Amino acid sequence: MTARLFALLNISFSCSIWLKRGLTLTLIAASFSAQSASTKMGSITVTSSNASTGSASGTYIAAGSGATGHFTLVRNENIGYNSNAEITPSSGTRTNGIEIRNDSNTSIDRDKFKYTFTITPNDNASIHTIKIGQASYSMGGNSEIARQTLNFTQNSQISIPAQATIKNNPDVPYYYNAMGDYFMGTKLNATQLNSQNAVFNPQLRTDSSNVNGSGLYYYNITNLAGATGSQNPYSPTLTNNLVALSSNNGVLPPTPTFENIIKSINNGSTYSALSSNTAISNGGTYVSYGIENSQSNYVVAVRNANAVTLTYEGIMNGNIGIARNVIGETYNEWISFGVESEPLNYVFSGTVFNDNGGINDSDINVKKDNATIGSGIYNNTNFFSGTFDSAESGIAGSTVKLVDCTTNAPLETINIPTNIVGKYEIKIPIASLTGKITVCLIEENSGSTYPIRTTNEKTVISLTTNQYNYENNNFGRVIDKNAALVLEKEQALNDCKTASLLPNLENKLAYSKASLSEVTPGQCIAYKITATNRANLSINNFVLQDVLQEKNVNGAIVTSKLANPIHQTSEYAADSVAIGNNGTVKTVTSILDPRTKRSFYFNTKYGSTHSNTPDTP
Repeated sequence: MTARLFALLNISFSCSIWLKRGLTLTLIAASFSAQSASTKMGSITVTSSNASTGSASGTYIAAGSGATGHFTLVRNENIGYNSNAEITPSSGTRTNGIEIRNDSNTSIDRDKFKYTFTITPNDNASIHTIKIGQASYSMGGNSEIARQTLNFTQNSQISIPAQATIKNNPDVPYYYNAMGDYFMGTKLNATQLNSQNAVFNPQLRTDSSNVNGSGLYYYNITNLAGATGSQNPYSPTLTNNLVALSSNNGVLPPTPTFENIIKSINNGSTYSALSSNTAISNGGTYVSYGIENSQSNYVVAVRNANAVTLTYEGIMNGNIGIARNVIGETYNEWISFGVESEPLNYVFSGTVFNDNGGINDSDINVKKDNATIGSGIYNNTNFFSGTFDSAESGIAGSTVKLVDCTTNAPLETINIPTNIVGKYEIKIPIASLTGKITVCLIEENSGSTYPIRTTNEKTVISLTTNQYNYENNNFGRVIDKNAALVLEKEQALNDCKTASLLPNLENKLAYSKASLSEVTPGQCIAYKITATNRANLSINNFVLQDVLQEKNVNGAIVTSKLANPIHQTSEYAADSVAIGNNGTVKTVTSILDPRTKRSFYFNTKYGSTHSNTPDTP
C-alpha cells in the first residue's frame, strides 16, 4: 500500500552608543554656587590632581546608561579666592561627581573663578550631558547672588542639536547673610518695614538686572537706623524720606527710599523663578540666589555640546566679609561637575543560529535509527532546544525586521552580514519608538539550507523605562534532516478476525518495516506509526494524519478501508474516517514531550491482491 502520511504539529519554543568626541565645559565664576544634593552626577575617579593649580584628570562612569570616558579639570582664572582649590576626590573615586572648593579672600573686588571641565567619551553609543551644580554634599560654605551666562557649541559628531536646560530648580531656603533683604522684606506703611528672612523659593531666576551692574544691595533690616530691634515690624528713622544704616554693616542704594531698598517676594516681574526644563539659549543669562551649599539643589544640564562656557559673576553691591561697597560677595563657593549619559538609540541584537547542539550536520542520515532517544548523536541536551548554546554557530542568509507588533509594519530592517555569520544589531533612534510599550522582531530566511525553525519567527519585546539595549534575541533553525519529529511506519498482515486481534493491535502482531508479499483478498494490514520527538522542546498541538489509499488516486490500484479493531479509540479524532470507509485516519490533538516517542495503531482492509511497501518516514 502507498499512503500519504502527515504530522500536524506546533513546536513549543522558548524565545526569548560611542564615537570618540570631546565635550568641553569652560566655567567662569565669581563666587560660584554650583550644585547641591542633586543625584545622577556620575562616578568620578581622579588619577591626578593639583590643589595649587586647581587641576585634575581621570575617568568617569556617567549616570544613566553607564557610559565611560576620560575627563580633565583646569582652573583658568582665580580672583577673590585662596590660591589653593580643594578638589574632592583628590584621588580615588566619588560616586556623585567631582567637587571644587574655593575659599574666600575678602580683600578682592569683583571676585570670579574660571574652570574648564572636558570629557572625552569612549564610544559613540550615548549622548553625554555635563551637569553643573552646587556642592551641597559638602556641609559648609554658601553661594551669592550671581549672574550666569551660558555659551555652547554643537557636537558635530551627532546630529542632535546641543541644548542647555534647567533640570532641577526646587524651592530652597535663601541664605539671609548672602542675600541681604532682597526678596526678604515688605513695606507695611510709611514708616514700617517687615522682615521676611525665612524665604523658600527657587534659586535660579530670570536675569532682570542691567548689563553694567545690579540693583541688588547688601544690608540687613536690623542694621537700618531707627530699627527697634530683632522683632518685626521695624520703624527706621527717616531723613528726607531716605533710610540710613545705623552701622557699617551693609550698602544701600544711592537713593535709599523704602521703594528702592525693599522688593517684596510677591514681585514676580523682577528676577522671576525659572521652571524646570526651561531652555537656556546660546549666550543666554540667568541669576542664582544666595543659598547655603548644603541647601542648594539646582542642576543645569548641557546636552550633546562640544564645548560649554559658563560665566558666573557676583552682581550684588556690598559684601558681608568687608564693610565696603564692592561688587560680588566673595565667600566659600563650592561647585561640582558631573556627567550623565543617555543612549542615542534603542539597540536590539541577537544571533540566528544552527540549533543542532554542536553536532556535525554532515554526519546525519535520518534513515538510520538516529531517532532513538538516549543514544546516538541526538543524545544531546542542546539539540533543538530553542536556546543559543556555546557549541552552536550562527547561520547566514536571514533578514531581521523590527516591526509594530499589531500591524507588522517595519520600523527598521537589517540583512545579516556574511562576515559576522548570524549576528545582527538593529539601531533605531529613541524618538522613533516614543509611546510604544512593545515592539517585535521578525526573522525571515528565504534559503533552503535551514528550513526548519526551532524558535518562533516573531519575538515580542516589552520596552522598559530607561533600558535601551535589548540583547540575546536569538532565532534558531536546523537543516531538514535535523527536524524535531521523526515518523516511522511499520505494518503487519492479519486475517481481519477481530477476536484474534483483541484486546488490541499492539500486542498481537509482529510489525515490520519490510515489504509485504502478495496480499490475498479479504486479508487486512495493520499499521504502527511511531512519532519520535528528538528535540529538547515540546511538540504542542500534535495531530497525526494518514490518508488511506484510493483506487486510481495517485497511482493506487486498490482502495483501502478502515477495519476493526481500532486501537485505543480515544486517540482518534471525531472526524477521523469511520470503520468500513475510505478517508483519513486522524488522531486527537496531543502534546509530544521532549525526547519521547509515541506509537499509534490502526487496521485496514483491501479489495484485491496487491504488493505493498511501507512508506519511508
